[in-house]
Amino acid sequence: MTEAVVADLGTLRDADRQRRRKTKQLQFVLGIGFPICLLVVWEILTRTGIADRRFFPAPTTIGTVMVQLLESPMERARIGADIVATFRRLIIGYGLGAFAGITLGLAMGLSAKIRYSVAPMITATFPTPKLALFPFLIVLFGLGDASKIAILVLGVFYMTCLSTLTGVTYSNPMYRDVAQAFRIPRMVYWTRVVIPAALPSIVTGLKLGVGQALILIVAVEMIASQEGIGHFIWNSWEIFDVPRMFMGLIIAILMGGGAMLFGEFLERKLTPWVVR
Repeated sequence: MTEAVVADLGTLRDADRQRRRKTKQLQFVLGIGFPICLLVVWEILTRTGIADRRFFPAPTTIGTVMVQLLESPMERARIGADIVATFRRLIIGYGLGAFAGITLGLAMGLSAKIRYSVAPMITATFPTPKLALFPFLIVLFGLGDASKIAILVLGVFYMTCLSTLTGVTYSNPMYRDVAQAFRIPRMVYWTRVVIPAALPSIVTGLKLGVGQALILIVAVEMIASQEGIGHFIWNSWEIFDVPRMFMGLIIAILMGGGAMLFGEFLERKLTPWVVR
């Protein structure tokens, strides 16, 4: 390889690095700048009276209320307890639902008999609104955490189970042909070929399950709970403390953002070959 070719390759690499750096800078600027612009517009609309400040208090007002609440030891402890309660339910429900969904999804992909027996029932019941089952779960498990965790398990289970089944079923048939040609043992075929090929779909189900779990837990905490972020938001609305309610919404949004970051972390760690 001549020196000119080496120099050209180095120039191309430098140009590519610069392009990626500029793209990241643009993503950061737009990702931060657009929400700030929305907040500025919101502030202007409220200050000028176009938006009713009773229902849409200015962002600066919400920020002031948040600071006041966090400065109070009692309120700070209460908010912390609500966050911990929501996270506790999320972690338990998500973990159980993901484990059950992935296990059954793999079993259905592994065995045609299990798939023919269980898949029609799962497909038929998947569209059922999970919140519609909450009264029945209360009858079964009571008003405590068990019923709330149960509905999270259901929501996450369906997402992960169907995504896992899809990934296993629609994995590249060439892998199966190569495994048969080389007479690879069945267990090795599933653990080294099928499951890695299905991992992108499994991770997609895990990411969808995080969002589904967060939606369900906030909803059920609004309906039947004395603690949790959902209860915090609903209780604030009942006493018409709108800035406090927006604080709860901000906490829920931050939790959702954290959930999405967790999903991206799973994607990078489990399927680094498909992340762009």
